[in-house]
Amino acid sequence: MGKLTIKLKICILLVAFFIGVASLGVCIVVVNERNIDKNMYNKTKVLLNDGIYKANSLDFSGLDNYAYSVVNLSGEVLYSNDAKLPVGEIVELKMLSGMSKGDITSEDMIYCVPFIRNNVQAGTIYVSVPYSLVGDKSVYVYIIMTFIIVYMISIMYILTRLIFKDILEPINKIHKVTNSIREGHLKERLYYDYDGEIGTLCHDFEGLRSDLEYSTENEKMLKEKEKLLMAYISHDLRTPIATISGYVEGIHNDIVKGDRVHEYTAIILKKIGMLNSLIDDILEHSQAQLHEFEIKKCECYSRQYFEEIMMEAKQDVEKKGLVFSYSQIPEVLINIDGKRIKQVMQNLLGNAMKFTNEGQISVNYTLVKNYLLIAVKDTGVGIAAIDIPMIFDEFYRGEKARTLNVQGSGLGLSISKYIVEQHGGRIECDSILDQWTEVQFSIPI
Repeated sequence: MGKLTIKLKICILLVAFFIGVASLGVCIVVVNERNIDKNMYNKTKVLLNDGIYKANSLDFSGLDNYAYSVVNLSGEVLYSNDAKLPVGEIVELKMLSGMSKGDITSEDMIYCVPFIRNNVQAGTIYVSVPYSLVGDKSVYVYIIMTFIIVYMISIMYILTRLIFKDILEPINKIHKVTNSIREGHLKERLYYDYDGEIGTLCHDFEGLRSDLEYSTENEKMLKEKEKLLMAYISHDLRTPIATISGYVEGIHNDIVKGDRVHEYTAIILKKIGMLNSLIDDILEHSQAQLHEFEIKKCECYSRQYFEEIMMEAKQDVEKKGLVFSYSQIPEVLINIDGKRIKQVMQNLLGNAMKFTNEGQISVNYTLVKNYLLIAVKDTGVGIAAIDIPMIFDEFYRGEKARTLNVQGSGLGLSISKYIVEQHGGRIECDSILDQWTEVQFSIPI
């Protein structure tokens, strides 16, 4: 049995079960028929007892209601009221039917007993008794047998359907999906939503397949991001390094002298600052990806904290020739990492200044339930609707950023989103192209 499949084993067991039930039914019928024969014999014996006793005294009046005949040992009919066997006819004894317990032929039962004369058997008395007088069909036995057969067939059907539908079919599906996964088709789903142990197994398998698909897709995405990271690093590092190299070469070759050396060194320091900022962004992004981004929270009051940030921002914004304004800051107690939230504000205000050449930048503070909402709005170039859902992705830069050749790593908003979410808040963006952009984030209070 070890080399047989489960399906074949089940079929063998079902056939064996059916044969066993059928054999049991046959045994019950045979036993019942024997009991019927015995009961009929006993009834016939009681019915004809007086008539047989008288017949042995040659008084056949007790048998007049039945067809009878008395045949001697030579086969000659001695007495008879049966037209088929008249008196004096010689019959072959081996042709006579009849058993000690009776014999059922057509609608009559042939009952035979010895014919005794002078305490010696002189022949045999044959009496035809209508079956209706002594018959006992025991119909209830056949009704019960029919019920048992129908019941067993129903059980076999349900059992067969259970095995094939609820066990073998999902196993075959799992086998099919497993082969597809082995061939690299991770999107091949396992559809089986029935309750029970097999259903739980299928759900767990589908969860495993889904996790594997997600991991594979995530791995592909990470590889693509690594490629993008290398491309962006190469691109963003090349420009400032080339500038620094040019200015240093000019100073080294004495091309630049006097007051212009100070001007060149200032530009070099500015470019080095850009490089440091870019490296910091990449490092922070890597820490965020590895969940090693350090968040140190402490309690502070919102008004004093954000007032300092607004004062610094006001100088930078107005230096670019833009109007800067902010609403009244609510005085609430917040639990934040001051350095990281300031980094978020600087990212948002820095982006607003990059993409706004004229107009204003405003910051609005509001309280909604248990959150402090901070919204940074500008009147810059805006963001296309197709780009809005992706601006918080790593290295993503919209069409405007690429067209205007705005410097940046494409990591600022991604890092800001990570910081805000680590504080239990959310960050969102809304914009109309060529009109305005608003980025809003929340902090629990």
